[in-house]
Amino acid sequence: MSNREEVVFSTEERRSIAEISDFLIQAGTKLKEQGFFTVTQGDQQIEVRPRGNTKLELKYEIEDDREHQFEIEIEWEPDAREGGRVEIS
Repeated sequence: MSNREEVVFSTEERRSIAEISDFLIQAGTKLKEQGFFTVTQGDQQIEVRPRGNTKLELKYEIEDDREHQFEIEIEWEPDAREGGRVEIS
């Protein structure tokens, strides 16, 4: 079984702390209220709609004591079914 990864959207840009905060708040609000958000850059639009078995991954890295990086990753398998809760009756 081979794992195939396709990068559909990737960007890296400099923004102020206030702009980054606004971006995260807007994405979080849309996700909470609508269940998705849309990322647009030029003519490209990507709808981010997590569903199914969803996982949040946070990572903080320090490289050579000079570069710090904090990553937020949301991972899901759209077609995965959750096993349901175990109940005692």
